[in-house]
Amino acid sequence: MRRKKMDIQDLYKIKYLREIALSPDGDKIAYSVEWMDKKKNRYYSNLFVVGKDSKVHHFVRGKKDIKQPRWSPNGKLISFIVTDVEKKKQNIWAIPADGGEAYAITDAKGFFGTYAWTSDSKYIVCEFTVKKDDKERVPEEGKPPLYYHVKDMWYKLDGKGMLPDEKAHIWRVAVRSGMMKQLTFGKNGDHAPTVSADGKRIVFTSNRQKDWCRKFLYIDIFTIGINGKREQKITTPAGPKSNPGFSPDGKHIAYIGRQHPERWVGWLNDYIWLVPVRGGRAVNITKSFDRSIPGGIIDDLGHYARTVPIFSADGRFLYQTVADNGSAKLYGIDIKKRRVVEVLAGDQVVYAYDHNGKDTFALAIATPVDPGNLYILRDKKLQQATDLNKTYFRTHRVLKPEEFWFKGDQGDEIQGWLLKPPNFNKRKKYPLIVQIHGGPTAAYGNSFFHEFQVLAHNGYVVFYSNPHGSISYGERFAKALHNRWGIPDTKDIMKAMRLLTRKRYIDKKRMAVMGGSYGGFMTNWIIGHTNMFACAVTMRSVVNMLSFFSSDFGFGFPHEFKGYWWEKKNYRFYWNMSPLKYVKRMKTPLLIIHSEQDHRCPISQAEELFVALKQLNRDVEMVRFPLEPHGLSRHGSPRRREKRLEFILRFVDKHLKK
Repeated sequence: MRRKKMDIQDLYKIKYLREIALSPDGDKIAYSVEWMDKKKNRYYSNLFVVGKDSKVHHFVRGKKDIKQPRWSPNGKLISFIVTDVEKKKQNIWAIPADGGEAYAITDAKGFFGTYAWTSDSKYIVCEFTVKKDDKERVPEEGKPPLYYHVKDMWYKLDGKGMLPDEKAHIWRVAVRSGMMKQLTFGKNGDHAPTVSADGKRIVFTSNRQKDWCRKFLYIDIFTIGINGKREQKITTPAGPKSNPGFSPDGKHIAYIGRQHPERWVGWLNDYIWLVPVRGGRAVNITKSFDRSIPGGIIDDLGHYARTVPIFSADGRFLYQTVADNGSAKLYGIDIKKRRVVEVLAGDQVVYAYDHNGKDTFALAIATPVDPGNLYILRDKKLQQATDLNKTYFRTHRVLKPEEFWFKGDQGDEIQGWLLKPPNFNKRKKYPLIVQIHGGPTAAYGNSFFHEFQVLAHNGYVVFYSNPHGSISYGERFAKALHNRWGIPDTKDIMKAMRLLTRKRYIDKKRMAVMGGSYGGFMTNWIIGHTNMFACAVTMRSVVNMLSFFSSDFGFGFPHEFKGYWWEKKNYRFYWNMSPLKYVKRMKTPLLIIHSEQDHRCPISQAEELFVALKQLNRDVEMVRFPLEPHGLSRHGSPRRREKRLEFILRFVDKHLKK
């Protein structure tokens, strides 16, 4: 049977493995599977369980939105968060582990964050934000408020919009009755609770700084009793912190973090730290491992599973995924020897995992030819437990990228990939599309990319790489862009272009460049410095570094650069680093794609570039997507994701397939 080429509509045919949870005995895995409904223009997800016998059981069916499956420690219940899209309500639900009817544990008015069970399975400790009624601000459900009264610098956040006055706090939920009790009252919010093995103490993070908007990286670790008493601050080095958790004996807390809170820069490595609960010096136990933990590999699958360090039952090891050379691998940290060892490597991305503390791991793994499946690692043997898209890939062809290393700026080795069209013939000439990732401290890697597959199946050679500034190659490599956005990475990409255009199958006259966010910045920068591309697509991009200061946390960027732009010595620096300065040089036909509710790179960035190019009579088009955030290509509404790809394909076809 001849398999079909991958196209835009396949967004609705692919199933996405999201979050996973391993049962306490290590015999079963609960997991959620998401899909997109074109007619309803929504995402839905269901709950499944697979056992040792490899039989899959569909636990929760229907058009639901299920997040964060968890097993109760006694193994009798599986809990999860359900969002009622119609009623805009969220609650914690549960279902018997041996099957039965799902039921709501809570009847709350608000929104849940992360949560954890107590060891006796009687309570759930959660992050919860109360939703308060405000008849004046929100007169009717679904209508915009009358006003926003803004008092703090950090008043908006991409993907969430205007932030409410209410903050998240730590609450205790009685599983049997559903009664909820608020335990913490941090003025700026409390987050990420986990519970000690004896069920007596909770650890969480909080920023208790008075001027927290300016000191938003001064995050501390606190513990509190399960009864809400004896709150205690744990002494740690100042800096950002996340994902705290108790050691099995309750004597230590592990967390991910770093020092230098005054330096809000993406290139500094985050490490795993260990601190005594009763006081003592926090120790960086991964200091010798030159990788940022956990790091992230970019694709368009929209992964949202949260990976946290997990202890072995004897407390000797901690396990965590880490981005390394374009892959996300599972590592184990020998706490006593402070040595990091690979548990599972390979050209793949482990984007979710769980561990029963003994000999079994549950892993969600994506590869360049698979959006993600569930695996079990037991006694060092890896076994695939699901085949979610078996039917789809039986009838559709997926292309495998070729790894491509080359010498970049300053002689450093740069990792890249080439994705070639089906039935590739090296004697033919093909148009080339260069993709540039965002971040800038992020990375492409060995994961599945629907957009790249669609472009390649439409006759394009797709080149993507991790130039200087990318993570997964060490701190020095990531730091290369500090105060130098667009300089070393442009040199890397131009060196790659010189190599690629020597290949007989690349048509030098039919090449395009595109990227989103920082990749959009780079697209703008490149077409302001060269005319070698026949067209370009810039998405959710940065254009003007002076006005970018007003993004959701753009006020933190002075730490990435030389200071504030209004200081006389810095104004010229910010303007010189703005692609808009070079707009008169931009002669490449350009498609601008931007979301109107993008708070990370505000829509004004696209407008400034579009109007300037129009005034210069350049070939430029702009597509605006209402109601969408910065992450449209990964989390936006299905129909707008589909439309975005249609505009891209139509534009490059127009300019590269004459």
